[in-house]
Amino acid sequence: MAHSHVTFETGVGELHYPTQTAAWADYDLDGHLDLYIGNETTKALRAPAQLFHNNGDGTFENVAARAAVTNLRFTKAVTWGDYNADRWPDLFVSNLRGANRLYQNNGDGTFTDKAAELGVTDPRASFPAWFWDFDNDGHLDLFVSAYSADITHIAASYLNLPLDIEMAALYRGDGRGGFDNVATKTGLTRPTAPMGANFGDLDNDGYLDFYLGTGYPDYEELMPNVMYLNRDGERFLDVTSIGGFGHLQKGHGIAFVDFDGDGDQDVFEQMGGALAGDSFEDVLYENPGFGNHWLAIRLIGRETNRSAIGSRIRVEIREAGNIRSVYRHVNSGGSFGANPLEQTIGLGKAEEIIAVEIYWPKTDRRQTLRDVPLDRRLVILESGAWFVFE
Repeated sequence: MAHSHVTFETGVGELHYPTQTAAWADYDLDGHLDLYIGNETTKALRAPAQLFHNNGDGTFENVAARAAVTNLRFTKAVTWGDYNADRWPDLFVSNLRGANRLYQNNGDGTFTDKAAELGVTDPRASFPAWFWDFDNDGHLDLFVSAYSADITHIAASYLNLPLDIEMAALYRGDGRGGFDNVATKTGLTRPTAPMGANFGDLDNDGYLDFYLGTGYPDYEELMPNVMYLNRDGERFLDVTSIGGFGHLQKGHGIAFVDFDGDGDQDVFEQMGGALAGDSFEDVLYENPGFGNHWLAIRLIGRETNRSAIGSRIRVEIREAGNIRSVYRHVNSGGSFGANPLEQTIGLGKAEEIIAVEIYWPKTDRRQTLRDVPLDRRLVILESGAWFVFE
């Protein structure tokens, strides 16, 4: 398939600012994906963020000033998610050496920064960030990394020496628009300094795990990349060593994806430092499998954007005689790297799938599927049709 370079003719290439992050969402729910680019403002350069509104005709218009999302800080990550469950995608912006922002979508093309009010401005030295539902309660949570540790802090942490340094935040959403930082309560107490990061379900138990690609540009800043395993949405275990994930080279783009089509997620990581002599080969960790069930779902929007970004999935299962739900929010994952939009959903020791429910945000409608088989790939259309893809 041939591809054309359309950056300039679509209207997104007129201004060039330093950036390392961008994310797609249909912020005005018109069925077309819009693009937010977080730029790096410094004392020497004023670099406002850009919000490119999709005009629906193959062109975009930068409406960041009108929407009040220019940020004007040193942006390192951006992520969309409907944190207050009002249908409208909200925007979190991670800023290095400055307060983070949580732009609440007002539903009229404008946003209001609620970060200070909701207590999510920290860490002040942040980098990767993402919305997810780590505890499977149906409400979006927010992970924000800290990028203030260097190799001396990493070494001190492994020696159990005291540390006075900013740590990552894990903000648990309450479903009503509020957050509570549960990083310490869930075991996220070690400094990590990630540049790249992403999440997925390593063991297919239905709870999302995450991997951090760590390091600084300096040659000597070699530290283990870190994998955290989610235990029932209550605690994270550091499985870096036991899982063989503690690569010492600098990690950047990370993706959780079922490369070999066997129903579990493998992990790809782009490696190497910023300097020419600090290059390294990329790595691909093949998942050996854990014997748990799964379901892979690809959504295709009709009135909602075709990629179904922002849609929600709930899989209700019967497991060991009990009924529980596994939730997914369709996005591409964390920062520096992207997961497929197809959602590979772990179902643990499920005996059956009771129902699959899709929430389509543009139309505010729910679609329910029954008699869905375990361990299969599904394509689900917003029109109501669905089929098993072999």
